[in-house]
Amino acid sequence: MDTNHSFRKVLALLFAVFSFAFAQAAEDGSFSSYLGKGAESQEIKKLESDYKCEMVNEDHYRSSTGMELIFKNGKLNQINLYKSSKVYGSFTGKLPNGLVFGSSSADVKKMLGKPSLEYSSSGYSEFELKDYGVSCWYENGQLSQISLALKGS
Repeated sequence: MDTNHSFRKVLALLFAVFSFAFAQAAEDGSFSSYLGKGAESQEIKKLESDYKCEMVNEDHYRSSTGMELIFKNGKLNQINLYKSSKVYGSFTGKLPNGLVFGSSSADVKKMLGKPSLEYSSSGYSEFELKDYGVSCWYENGQLSQISLALKGS
């Protein structure tokens, strides 16, 4: 077997492993791995396809499956997931960080820690994680929307 053929086999295997890892990321709620990826990357194209996202404009995609994607300078900057929205539909997949729609703010704090910003009266809290932030909105005291965003956005 020539060296060039072996090298191509290794590259193909690595590509398959990384493609599988990104596909699994959405299934297990690890959407943060998509943040910062280019709009034309295979990972983002697959995410858009899997969740039936349609372009509103070059920086904004939405789906009827409860997901909204916001791009900034050609990179995915923010992912919004909705429990139930007339515009975006209802997200029924696994949420990031072990969160569950319908959870109380106390339950969310147990999972994510102390919020960096909180407006209890309006039902909003923000949490700073290692590479990104998580914003949570509550309706009638229950988690109804989650936003993942790159830090500094």
